[in-house]
Amino acid sequence: MRPAPPQLEDFFRKRAVRKVEKDRTVALHGRLYEAPVALIGKTVVLFYHEQDPARVEIFLEEHSYGFISLLNQRVNFRVQRATHRTEIKEEERIWSGGKLRFGKEAGQ
Repeated sequence: MRPAPPQLEDFFRKRAVRKVEKDRTVALHGRLYEAPVALIGKTVVLFYHEQDPARVEIFLEEHSYGFISLLNQRVNFRVQRATHRTEIKEEERIWSGGKLRFGKEAGQ
């Protein structure tokens, strides 16, 4: 009788397809994981064992990007993020041909 392959457990992993969010997170069974920056916005495949949620391997197009780690929410909460400008200054508004145009679009 021959011995079992060294990574026999990997043949019995479950598969899940997920999209990596803009903040580099991937959700799986109510847990958030951190994915590599290169995978933002991409649809990836996660291989995992239900009994071991800490070992989730992430793949894109048959290429492994390694094991992803659980998101540390305390650290993630403290990360400074760029603020988006939501207000428009009065001098940027220009009426042109019945449409309101802004900044470069208005020819400034």
